[in-house]
Amino acid sequence: MAKKAAPEISPVMKALATYIASASRKPLPKNVVERTKHHTLDTIAAMVSGSRLPPGRAAISYIKTLGGTKQ
Repeated sequence: MAKKAAPEISPVMKALATYIASASRKPLPKNVVERTKHHTLDTIAAMVSGSRLPPGRAAISYIKTLGGTKQ
């Protein structure tokens, strides 16, 4: 049985793939790095403080019932 030819890649997908493949070699603008640090810190703070609030405690209690290795 003959193999089917691979479908042609659209120009849009080629451009997107090229952009993504080269993105790791491009430095981020300083303001983006700074905002990312703030967002990361804010997320961690929300997780820590939320773990002490009633919904966070309820989630922790539920997760403990699922078993697994204690950490």
